[in-house]
Amino acid sequence: MASVKAEYIGTTTARFTPDKKAISKVFTRDSARATPVKGKADIEDDQETVLDITAPHVPYDDTGRRTYEKICQKLDVVPSSKILRKLAESPSIDIRHYGLGPKGTMAVSVALVINSTVTTLNISGNNIDKTGILYIQRMMEENITITDLDVSDNHLKTFGAKAIGMMLQDNKGIRRLSIAGNEFTDLDATFLTKEIEIHPTLDYLDISRNGFGDIAAPFFEKMISENNNMTELNISWNQFRVPGAKCLARGLKDNMKLKLVNASWNGIDDEGALAFSDCLSNNAVLTELDISCSRIGDKGYAQVMRAFKKNEDLEVLRIGKNNIKEETVKLSIDLLKEITTLKLVLLDLSDVMLGASVVKELESLEEVHPNLEVVHGYTDSYGKRKMAGFADLGEEALWIIKEFIEEKDLTVAKLFAEFDEDGSNSVDYDEFRQGIKQAKIPLSSSQVDALINFIDMDGDGDIDFSELVLKMKEITKKRKEEDEQRAAEARKRR
Repeated sequence: MASVKAEYIGTTTARFTPDKKAISKVFTRDSARATPVKGKADIEDDQETVLDITAPHVPYDDTGRRTYEKICQKLDVVPSSKILRKLAESPSIDIRHYGLGPKGTMAVSVALVINSTVTTLNISGNNIDKTGILYIQRMMEENITITDLDVSDNHLKTFGAKAIGMMLQDNKGIRRLSIAGNEFTDLDATFLTKEIEIHPTLDYLDISRNGFGDIAAPFFEKMISENNNMTELNISWNQFRVPGAKCLARGLKDNMKLKLVNASWNGIDDEGALAFSDCLSNNAVLTELDISCSRIGDKGYAQVMRAFKKNEDLEVLRIGKNNIKEETVKLSIDLLKEITTLKLVLLDLSDVMLGASVVKELESLEEVHPNLEVVHGYTDSYGKRKMAGFADLGEEALWIIKEFIEEKDLTVAKLFAEFDEDGSNSVDYDEFRQGIKQAKIPLSSSQVDALINFIDMDGDGDIDFSELVLKMKEITKKRKEEDEQRAAEARKRR
């Protein structure tokens, strides 16, 4: 098995099969059950009925523990006591960020070919590499009990996309799949969407934090419109802009199964919001939609809210962290008061500041729709209000820079180097402001001031490259936790 080469899978759609001669011995249930048979000694006829009790009977290892230990020994990998315990006692193995690597992944995969009790496997953030995803794919071909698989944040790229597509083709029992944060691009969409579209049991898919954009959007439109089983889709944190948003909305308009869709942190814009408004006006299945932080302005927000004149099924709308003025919110409140068939229970306008007069209008809205909760104002965590402060504005400004870097195909180091003319890895406030202006990053002067206060942790009057990197990592981790909290809330509602 260790000799398997993770050769790059060709770009043709022809089926790729690893070297089964090298791996069949460890990935076959029959071989795991077999016991060595010694040569039969010559015996007399009257001795053939005598029971030989000299060799103790070794029971079949249906947990995979012994197999796991043997493979670890063979690969010179230290066995994990947590994995050994979970194999024997738990239906769920959660080993995210466990540092498995390809060899550790192989050991777990071989054990799970034999195990018949584990139903959930989370192996995210383990740097499993090309070889590791092949082990997972091969294991899932044999395994019939695992229905929930998370291989997110493993940098799988195109090779991994093809392996996952083949896994879905062979395994028809998986129900929940997370492949977020694997650096997939537009060119990888074809390897995934076709198999997802026709999969008979997959009802949850997290494909967020990848690089899918407008080129891949038509494939996702077809996948969404034709899929007859999936009920929850997370496609947030990708690179869909207006054309891509229109494709997603059209696919969702035709879908008759999806109930929860997260399309936040994409460049939907007002035109894309108009397409989602048309979708909501014609979709009678969707109960939750998240299009927050998607560059939606007053026009787009107003169009989405008008959809409630026809939509009687949507219960949760998250459209905060967009550029929406309080005057537009007030008009939407007046609109909602007139709708008697409203099913909405949560309108999330996080980071949209409302004045006292509009807040008073919200109180009158509560009299008409007592079950409706409206979240507004700057937040320190998802759904909790907090008044605006430098940290909030600075964090939002840093996210704008992050989006700018991604759109321009830059890195933090390259951008900072443009600010840092003397190469000292440190710039003063004026140099930082001038760099923002010259790079044409869309930040107001107040946002830049807030950003400076947010980044300069030691308060020495300079912005250090290390400070910028640390703050970028900090807010990335925070937003990821918000997404996880949101997913947990969604699971509770189902």
